[in-house]
Amino acid sequence: MHKFLDFLKRHFGAAGTEDAPCGDGRYSFKKVLVILVLWMALWTVLPSLCIGNVTIDVAENMAWGQNFDWGYDKNPYFGAWLSYAAFKLLPLAAADSFFYFMSQLSVAIGLLAAGLLARDIFKRNFPAFLVVVLSFLIPFFGHKACEFNDDVICIALYGATALFFYRGAKRNTAGNWIAAGICAGLALMTKYLAGILLLPLGILMLASKEGRACWKKPWIYLGIVIFALLVIPNVIWLFNHDFIAIRYAFGRADLTEEAVSPGVWERIGFFLKVWGDFLALMILPLVGLAIFRRGAPATDSKFDRAFVWTMALVPTALSSLFALVTGGRVLTGWTTPYYVFSALWLIMLYRPMPERASMKIFAGFMVLATLVMAVIFGREYAWYRPYRRSRCTYEVFPGRRMAEHITAEWRKRYGTPCPYVIGNRETSCDMCYYSADHPVAFFDHDVRQSPWISVEDLKKKGAVVIWAQNRAEKPLVPPRYLKRYPELIMLDEMKYDRAAPAWARRLFGRPPRPVRIRAAIIPPTP
Repeated sequence: MHKFLDFLKRHFGAAGTEDAPCGDGRYSFKKVLVILVLWMALWTVLPSLCIGNVTIDVAENMAWGQNFDWGYDKNPYFGAWLSYAAFKLLPLAAADSFFYFMSQLSVAIGLLAAGLLARDIFKRNFPAFLVVVLSFLIPFFGHKACEFNDDVICIALYGATALFFYRGAKRNTAGNWIAAGICAGLALMTKYLAGILLLPLGILMLASKEGRACWKKPWIYLGIVIFALLVIPNVIWLFNHDFIAIRYAFGRADLTEEAVSPGVWERIGFFLKVWGDFLALMILPLVGLAIFRRGAPATDSKFDRAFVWTMALVPTALSSLFALVTGGRVLTGWTTPYYVFSALWLIMLYRPMPERASMKIFAGFMVLATLVMAVIFGREYAWYRPYRRSRCTYEVFPGRRMAEHITAEWRKRYGTPCPYVIGNRETSCDMCYYSADHPVAFFDHDVRQSPWISVEDLKKKGAVVIWAQNRAEKPLVPPRYLKRYPELIMLDEMKYDRAAPAWARRLFGRPPRPVRIRAAIIPPTP
C-alpha cells in the first residue's frame, strides 16, 4: 500500500523525477505538421473506403451553393458557397474523397490554431504539441468530423478567430484584428450558433485590461467594420425572407409555437445533458493526460487563464443555460466547435511534464485508441448501416445509381439536361450532386425552402420528382403535391442495394439491404 501511495505521489506531484526529461526541441512545429498530415490522411482515406454515398450536409450545401444568395432556409451563406466552390474544383468521381479531405483540413486548421495559442501562452513547444495530439481523442476531431458540414467548418473558423483575437489583444496590430474580423464574420455566416462562440470573446475584450487597451487604437474598429460587412448582407436577406433560417433553428430546438413547453425537470435534464456530453467527451483526453506526471505550478498570466477558460467552457455554459431557461434542446452535433480549446484547458490545469517513458506510453495509448476508433468506424459504415440497420441512412442511400438512372431517362426522352428536381432533402440533394446535369432543387415543393425557384419556369422546362422508402416496413407513398401535375409521367419503380464499398460486398458475400425508389417526370411544355 505504501509503495502504491508513493507511486501516486511521484506521478501526480510536482517535485522530483526519476524519468529522463525530453528536450523541448523534440516537439517542434514541423513534427506537429507531420502528425496533422498523417491524421488528415487517415480520416480522408478511411471514409473514402467505407462510406458509399455523399453525406447529406455536403450535398445540401452544394445544392444551396449553386443558387447564389446571401442566405438559405437553414443557414447563412458561407458554408454553401465554400462547398459549391470545392465541388467545382474536381471531377465528380473525386468529389466525395475531396470533401473528406476538406473536413480534415478544417480540423487541422482549428487544432493548429489551438496549438499556436498554446505556444503563445506557455512559450514552449511541448504544450502546443500535446494540445494537438490530445485533441485527437475527442471524437469531433476524428471519426465524427468526416462530414464537411457547417459545424466542421466552424472548427477552423472558431480556432482561427480565437487565435487572432488573443494576438490582437496582446499585440494590438492591424493584421491580427483584420484577420479576427474576417474569421469571426465567416464563422457567423457559416452558422448562427457561432454567435455563442463569439459572444465570450467580445465580453473578454471589455472585461479585461488587455482587451480594454485595444479600444484606444483604431485596429479593433477596423476588424469590427470587416465583420459587419460580412454579416449585414445576410441580415438584410433575413428581413426579406421572414427570418426563415432563424425559424428553422428554433424548430430544431423545439421552440416553435406548436411545441409543448417542457416542464422544470425536463429543462434540468436538458441542462444536465449538455454538461454530461461535455464530461463524456473529456474522458479519453483525461486518461491520456494522466499518463504524464504533473509539472510545476502555472506561471501564465491572469489574462491567459481567463482567455482559455472562456474559450473552453463559456460556450458550453451558455448552451446549458439556454436549455434551462428556454426549454430548448441543444443537439450534440451543434457543439462540435466548442471543443477546439478543451485540450488546451486541460493542459493548463494539469501541467504535464514531457518525459520519455511517459511519452512512449502515451504514444502507445494514442495508437491503440486510433485503431479502436478506426475499427468501430469501419464496422459502422461498411457493415452495420448497409447490412443491418432497419433505416437507410443517407451515408448508404444509393444516390449515385438513382441519379444516373433518372438522368438517363430524362435525356432519353427529351435530349436536354434535366433542369429541376423535386423531393425531400435526401433524394433531391443526391440528384443535384450525382447527376451530370446538376438540376436545381425544389425542396418538398415548397418555395419558402427554395426561394430561388420560379414555378412558371419549372412548368415550362419540366422536372423530375423523386421519393423513396427509407424503412422496409413502411409503404412507398407518393407526395401529395403530385396531384398538382395531371400530366405527370410515372417511371418504373427502382430497387437498388444500399451503397456499400465493393470490398465489403466481397468480404460478406451478399448484397446489402435493398431500397425502393420511385420517380416521375413533369414533362416540359412545348
